[in-house]
Amino acid sequence: MSSHHIVREDQEPALIIEDINGITEHQLGQLLEWSPTIITHSGSFESVIKRGIKVDILFANKLIALPQDHILTLPLSDTFLDAALAYLVKKDYRAANIVSNQGDTELLFKYANEINTTLLGNGMRIFVVKSRFSKWRPKGEVIRLYGNNISTIGLMQQGPNHYLTEADGIYSIRFAGKYGLVGEYL
Repeated sequence: MSSHHIVREDQEPALIIEDINGITEHQLGQLLEWSPTIITHSGSFESVIKRGIKVDILFANKLIALPQDHILTLPLSDTFLDAALAYLVKKDYRAANIVSNQGDTELLFKYANEINTTLLGNGMRIFVVKSRFSKWRPKGEVIRLYGNNISTIGLMQQGPNHYLTEADGIYSIRFAGKYGLVGEYL
């Protein structure tokens, strides 16, 4: 019996690449493993294709020479990440991974009702969670939390948005709002 799974088109999270240098080659390879829909913008296009990555959707303000003929080119009328997420929501994607060193956490909140997003960059993974969240982590792990009126169990606050796990085991978070963001170092 094969360990491969049949994956329907658009079932895997799309990959939005704002800055390809936001993650390591190994991490990028893991994201590309299932051949996700790749979205980038004209500022990153050349560095993305130089790595041999097949781009599916390109947001651009001007016409550029495309060495790949299958690329859907769309006008960029908003910020790139906002335009890419709005496009994915319109096309009924359920999830997206975003590679960026300048990712906007407010944008993750903006689309939280419509698409599951994970922001990868600067050595961190930041993801949207419902108002209550629990996870097992070893003692001393750094956790970043973003949201309103946060209460925690198993975490010690070290500074604004900065927490440490108190012991090996499950930590729990409760945000006053419908969603919060959890950041973990990769």
